[in-house]
Amino acid sequence: MAASRQDTSPVRFRLLGPVEFNDGGEWRSIGSAKQRTLLAILLLNANRVVPVRQLYAELWPDKPAAQVKGLLAGCVWRLRAALGETAGRALVTKASGYQFAVEPGALDVLEYEKLVTAARSRLAADDLAGAMTAFTAALRLWRGSPLADVALTLSVMAERARLEESRLTVLESRFGLQITLSDPEEVLPELKLIVSQHPLRERLHEHLMVALYRSGQQADALGAYRDLRRLLIDELGVEPSKPLRELQRRILAEDPQLAVALGTPAAPVPLAAPVEITRVAPHRLPPRNPVFVARDAEVAELTARLAEDNAVCAVHGMTGSGKTALALHVAQAVADRFPDGQLHLDLRGASNAPLDPAAALAALLSAFGERPSADPRQAAAQWAAALEGRRVLLVLDDLRDVRQVRPLLPTAPGCAVLLTGRAAVGAIDGCHHLRLGRLPVPAAVDLLRRVLGADRVDAQLADANTLAGLCECLPLAVRVAAARLAARPDWTIADLADRLADAHRRLDLLVSNDLSVRDRLQTCVHGLRVDGDEEALSALALLAELDLPVVTVATVAALLDVAEASAEATAERLVDAGLLESLPRARYRVPALVRLLAADELGRSEVAAPAAVQRVVDHYLTAVQHHLPDQSVSVRHEPGWHRGRATSLAWYREHHAILRALAHRDLTDTLPKVLDQLRWMLTN
Repeated sequence: MAASRQDTSPVRFRLLGPVEFNDGGEWRSIGSAKQRTLLAILLLNANRVVPVRQLYAELWPDKPAAQVKGLLAGCVWRLRAALGETAGRALVTKASGYQFAVEPGALDVLEYEKLVTAARSRLAADDLAGAMTAFTAALRLWRGSPLADVALTLSVMAERARLEESRLTVLESRFGLQITLSDPEEVLPELKLIVSQHPLRERLHEHLMVALYRSGQQADALGAYRDLRRLLIDELGVEPSKPLRELQRRILAEDPQLAVALGTPAAPVPLAAPVEITRVAPHRLPPRNPVFVARDAEVAELTARLAEDNAVCAVHGMTGSGKTALALHVAQAVADRFPDGQLHLDLRGASNAPLDPAAALAALLSAFGERPSADPRQAAAQWAAALEGRRVLLVLDDLRDVRQVRPLLPTAPGCAVLLTGRAAVGAIDGCHHLRLGRLPVPAAVDLLRRVLGADRVDAQLADANTLAGLCECLPLAVRVAAARLAARPDWTIADLADRLADAHRRLDLLVSNDLSVRDRLQTCVHGLRVDGDEEALSALALLAELDLPVVTVATVAALLDVAEASAEATAERLVDAGLLESLPRARYRVPALVRLLAADELGRSEVAAPAAVQRVVDHYLTAVQHHLPDQSVSVRHEPGWHRGRATSLAWYREHHAILRALAHRDLTDTLPKVLDQLRWMLTN
């Protein structure tokens, strides 16, 4: 930890590479990754206040604000200590957030942009030598990829894309000036390297062709054009731009205007039309998930839908069901259909700070190399223009509601969108919906195989099935359990299954590094609190007290003591929150993991909870009495008696597990007696 600084000289910072600072001695890094990310976000907004809500969302996207308030304050304190800035002169606390005051010349990004602006001004004034000097000085500030050692939060990702695009544009301008003002042969080694790193940028190829031609390498210049043309046709199915085709024609014709005398200042090479800068085609899908399993039907369904023009597909389902994994797997599978770009954007709909539409649009525009307008209407026009005539795939992940994504939906033909969220998205014309449920048991076991290896799992197959059941075949829970076992090679699968069998410890055990089933479920409950949905929270607490795996609408109505229509509306809100799973025939699955969390988080009323459970018992008592067959001799000989008995038997078989559980909860001890009567009558 750095000592408090005694001098008043400004601390200098570098972001154009790994994040570093210099307080008068040597350049140093911040050891903590979280503090380094915080410093980067503050410096990207130098001399502006960064709201605490933005910092919560960027640094702890999966935790509610109430949990991270103290974490942020501690992180700021430790960052000040690391910088020797404990007095808070530079990193200033404001009413709504934090501001990092940066003095002129103290931040390389600001110096870089200042030099680029000066270079362009000199270029506009025909001071070519001065422009090249300023461009060169700007590029010397770069030490590698910008923000290279910083976590890819939303603002960091957008700013990195903007800076990288700016550097390429400056390189293109400097190469053009070097070819004009000096020996083109001196440019060729660096220019060839940059072209190999960015093979689809046509302006770089233009400079390469001119430099080769002016160096007396006409055949190589034409070969560079052929290589680019072959690549564009193979990768994108398009021909080079008209200016490049015209340049090729002039090289073939040995146009004397192309052969400028070496060392002679001259205007840039006049082409038939202004050179078109190749539009950025971002390819920013996360890498393939090596343990993705058993969603073949869903993958086929979404893949087929995305083949349609202007397709919009929405995947919704319970928390931890693998919506993001499915969407990204499908996106990777169809990526070659969208050569102009594939983007994944986390909308953080389930977090305490969902991404607002303006910020989301700015991030998408930045990924395409555009500087977003502050005016929402102009930004929308920029977005429409950026997508015009292009085939782009957007994966908009974890949306909160349709308002969050409506401004982001492409209107240009040829684009497609994959949405994920806990709730089904409404009010999007032509949207195809897919509800994602739990994995089948064999698929959950296969997920264990992918992580732990087939030999380890197959040798303990019965225990693996038990473990999958304790995780309720929920992909997140199975993945966490597998990660714990992978980190404990001396444990058997039965060792973990035995631990998870203790319901009071289960959620505490389903944690591995940054994956936590409890944390993920807590975000759902937090969302209900933020929305002020006391009815849903009360219903969740009572469902935890009832402790049944599956409930009907009628059961929920009895539990809450409300009409069935009101009960169904409340249950559907819990489905939208990602806590219940909707089933056919007006039923809902209440996962054990959700019941355990609700019992821990929401507590119980010593009066209301037993009374609510007894209402459910009474509801089933009435149903059982309704299904008691009439045993009188005269009735047993009527034609419909056997059909009625068969119906009662089918009902009993469907509900016997619930009836058995409720019989132990009946405060009047009536239900067990009536059940005994029903069983006797159905079997005699």
